[in-house]
Amino acid sequence: MESARAEMMDETFPPEIQSLPKVEMPVDGVTGYCLQSADKQVVFFRFDEGVSFPDHTHCEQRGMVIDGEMIIEIEGQSNLYQSGDTYRVPEGVKHRASFTRPTTLIDMSDAPDRYTVHG
Repeated sequence: MESARAEMMDETFPPEIQSLPKVEMPVDGVTGYCLQSADKQVVFFRFDEGVSFPDHTHCEQRGMVIDGEMIIEIEGQSNLYQSGDTYRVPEGVKHRASFTRPTTLIDMSDAPDRYTVHG
């Protein structure tokens, strides 16, 4: 399974992105490559079908779905985001997310330590 996912990643992002440090994620089925500065993190994510995150909060989060689809529920209201859609989760607002098919997105936060990076 891991090698099949690695092959999928080879087709998802170019080598320049794959060479970035990977982020540590609390759930399986997620791969993220991090580009960060002193005050921001930008993560290039790939989510497997069926991945979901329970209710949580954090700093403001913004991004764009490149391919696939994501459902974000914020304060009881669900929204579907598909290829080309942008999203924003306000700081400190409880939300959850799920991915109904393989999804690629670019995610940005103003917290340079939002995700722990490896490599």
